[in-house]
Amino acid sequence: MRAGPRFTDEHEARYFVYYCDGISQKIGGPFNSKLWAHLVPQAGEGTPFIGRAVIALGALSLSLSPSPQERERHHCYALNQYVLALQGMRKSIKDHPSDVRTALIGCLLIFIFESLQGHQVAASSHAASGSKLITSMCGKRCTPKAWRDSELGEELYSAFSGLNLQSLLFEGGTDHGFYKSGLSEAVMGMPESFEELEECRRFWHYIMRRNLHFCSEAKIFFSGSSEGCEEEVKALKEERDVYVQQICKWEIASAPLLCRLFTAQGEEGEEFLIACLLRIHAAMSIVLFTRSFNPGEMEYDRFHAQFRTVVELSERIHCLLVSEGDGGGTFRFEVGILPALSLVTLLCKERGLRGRALQLLGTSKGYKEGIWDADAACAVGEWVRGLEEEGLEDGGDVSEDKRVNVLACETKAEERWAKVRMRHADGVEREGMVRW
Repeated sequence: MRAGPRFTDEHEARYFVYYCDGISQKIGGPFNSKLWAHLVPQAGEGTPFIGRAVIALGALSLSLSPSPQERERHHCYALNQYVLALQGMRKSIKDHPSDVRTALIGCLLIFIFESLQGHQVAASSHAASGSKLITSMCGKRCTPKAWRDSELGEELYSAFSGLNLQSLLFEGGTDHGFYKSGLSEAVMGMPESFEELEECRRFWHYIMRRNLHFCSEAKIFFSGSSEGCEEEVKALKEERDVYVQQICKWEIASAPLLCRLFTAQGEEGEEFLIACLLRIHAAMSIVLFTRSFNPGEMEYDRFHAQFRTVVELSERIHCLLVSEGDGGGTFRFEVGILPALSLVTLLCKERGLRGRALQLLGTSKGYKEGIWDADAACAVGEWVRGLEEEGLEDGGDVSEDKRVNVLACETKAEERWAKVRMRHADGVEREGMVRW
């Protein structure tokens, strides 16, 4: 591609081409999506601020070069283009408030730019902004079918679904009742048995997102005093039980299909990867239901089977997600194994399983899944393990009085530190700094 009328110089053209030929393939990873490699560049050719964002991403990805001089040059250019993209996006939204599709593409690209730099708070904020754009478009009705059939289309709706998951897993999201209503309506159409993997995956996304909105609601409720609120607690438990039953229904409906995929082919294809991720996320969701009700730390010992599923399947697909020899690390847009592995390092007290999870994170240097950073997750997990297993002999169990409950974690991945707020077994809350 040569510098044409939309480029002001050869540098813009070069970085645009590098996005198309380089990083766009990595963002989507092994998943078959036309969005990053085709739809985004097309939008960039017709919409100036999207073109700026694409150029900024191309330059930023080159700034991960091992050469300090080259790194600084590419990084400065990326930041300059990013500022112009942000200015253009704000003007576009002001001048064309009804063009939700273009605004959402811009939001996705800005989310990726901030995530690549390790700016997790800013990235999470843009993920939430994308959710609000969809909310404004839907009005009072929120159903996934309406979104897919709208101007968004299948590819962009799928990306939005991933963006919503990122926001929910990291900071909890917003508009919980709005999304629960529409997603619950979609779940009601789940068949008794899945014939196609895409249908199986789509219904799981409905269930997972709806469940995470519920978990956020429950977590907010139990973060305050629930004394004298027996009716509210009862209602939350009944709602949770309904959602757990729907997970069980999905597992029954998906079992024949997923079993065929596990036995009929090797462990290298996209279908095998998706099948593993679906089971990992289902196991993670069961644990998150309990965590949202703020239980005692000993409660997590009954989830050994779920923790084992996460670790064993993550070991099988790790090589499909994490590219070796990529100097700056691999970036994936989709939620994959990092949130679930992080959960294992914090909640699983079986030392062998937790050690395997930490080993996987430790061999994923520079790997990111949207907001989630493998180096940060590994450092925090190692730190919590050190607190809980200090002084234990080989093979010893982590006693109740040694366990800590991680309440919050503020991470600055680009500065390589995290501030962890936790509650010890004596009920006292403390903060600790983790550096790596």
